Amino acid sequence: MSKVVATWALVASSIFASISGAQQPTDGQPRFSSFSAAVDLYLDTFAQFHPSIAAGNGLHTHDDLLEDYSLNSISKETHWLHKSRQMFDSIPDADLSSDERVDRRIITGIIDGWLLDLNTVQTWKKNPMIYVASISDGLHDLMTMESAPAEVRMRHIQHKLRSIPRLIAQARHNVTNPPRVFIEQSVTMLQGVSDLLSHDLALAFADVSDKPLKVEMLHDAQIANGHVAKYARELTALIQKSSTKGYAIGTQSLEARYRAEELIDLPARQLLDIGTRELVKTQAQFAAIAHQIDPMKTPSDVWRSIEADHPLKGDLVPAARAVVTDLFEFIASHDLLRLPAREPVEVAPAPAYDIGMASMHSSPPLETHPVKSFYYITDAQEHWSTEQSNAWLERFNYPTLADVTAHEVAPGHYVHSLYMRQTRGKIRKIWIGLNPFPQPSSGQDGWAHYAEQMISDEGFHSDDPRYRLAQTAEALTRICRLIAGIQLHSEEWSVDDATKLFMEQAHLGQGAARHEAVRGTYDPTYGGYFLGKLAAFKLRQDYQNELGGEFRLATFHERVMTNGIAPWWAHRQLLMPGNVGTVLE
Repeated sequence: MSKVVATWALVASSIFASISGAQQPTDGQPRFSSFSAAVDLYLDTFAQFHPSIAAGNGLHTHDDLLEDYSLNSISKETHWLHKSRQMFDSIPDADLSSDERVDRRIITGIIDGWLLDLNTVQTWKKNPMIYVASISDGLHDLMTMESAPAEVRMRHIQHKLRSIPRLIAQARHNVTNPPRVFIEQSVTMLQGVSDLLSHDLALAFADVSDKPLKVEMLHDAQIANGHVAKYARELTALIQKSSTKGYAIGTQSLEARYRAEELIDLPARQLLDIGTRELVKTQAQFAAIAHQIDPMKTPSDVWRSIEADHPLKGDLVPAARAVVTDLFEFIASHDLLRLPAREPVEVAPAPAYDIGMASMHSSPPLETHPVKSFYYITDAQEHWSTEQSNAWLERFNYPTLADVTAHEVAPGHYVHSLYMRQTRGKIRKIWIGLNPFPQPSSGQDGWAHYAEQMISDEGFHSDDPRYRLAQTAEALTRICRLIAGIQLHSEEWSVDDATKLFMEQAHLGQGAARHEAVRGTYDPTYGGYFLGKLAAFKLRQDYQNELGGEFRLATFHERVMTNGIAPWWAHRQLLMPGNVGTVLE
């Protein structure tokens, strides 16, 4: 396959004819004998434009490519997306199954989100992080996902390494005046990529016997690392000269992203009202639980005492492993769902290039053969002072560690990914984007956030109210994300204002609150966590009302997860076809 992504016209004349089920168009518009064939072509072409995202979804046909952000490539991608939208719109409803009609609505929303990002928001002009993520994600997947023999993946890595100078040159050309917050995050990510190239890459393939191949790959990595380090220095030099503004996408674009990605067509003001209403309610719950724990202390002081009870530096990963075991035992004993056959989850320290507290890297449902699934935990770093380490580890106090692990592993992302191996078609089997790209987060992270509260509702550690307080604290953070995202991108608030919100309303320390506020600058719709949870509970109640005495909680969970990653409008249609009830209220 050529490394130059073809225009739609070339795709129509060459790729269409090779796709099973494709029919030659008579009017310049591609047609297919099946919806699945159209989806296959869409995903293959998407993978050419975004090979790193594709690989993370188990699509490996273009693993040797690195993203191309040249103006020519962006123009071609925009043209292709418009043609794809027309193609999916042109398929008659009568030619689609009920599931496929839902899938078409999802995929056209995703296309709208990408077009919004490329044409209107133009993240590729403002945020160096998307260029750095292409490098780190692309290399990381090839290092950790054993989707092909090690030697094959090493050759793919070499191709990517040799394209890094070109990608960095495109970043220099395209991103001319980035806001300070994007520069700072990009520099941190570049430092992680440098560690990956100089240290982690050799470790990932330490057992490969082909020494000449390893020497050659590491030589390419050394050259690439020089370009990465130089770009990091250039960005660092820009920090003091850069603006603290410029990250906001505007209220109209924010509403358009929720409408496209999440199929939530509500004005920002109404979303803000929902968030404010739930914040007041959840704050009252937090205060009541804190009073139950210690009526002589303020809710914030109670929470601070709980945060102080955390694993020591170096003990965080073993503590997380123990929580994983506890959660699986609880799920089975309380009949919350029937766990499918699964491979073990490897709980491991997060690599330097994996930004964040904790993250789940599940085997993608589209992988031909399941690969190893990693639950990464970021422990306190060796060079940190005792004060710094404790401040970090407070975020992993034992009750919060359980809540985070429920979100990431069971019954959250990891278990969700197991059920998705049974999902019909491909649209709802994929994570179509990565931040700061458009992605359907309400159906992915909304489910995981629902899972946190659901296991607490069902009695996980019900004998210890600290666990319910931690779950409520996490809920407050997610509500604040919705509010912060709206206010930041309407330009009514600064990062400092958003930081204050998280400190005062979500009871976060200054460092954690700042981290949350900064995330809102490049992840405008991270309110999808909270909106997804709210929609999940509403759908559950509506579904229970419809089934009456036949409703069974485990069956609801299994059906939702088997229906894959989807906005909650889609879940509603898949569970209750033709339902006209509202997703949120």
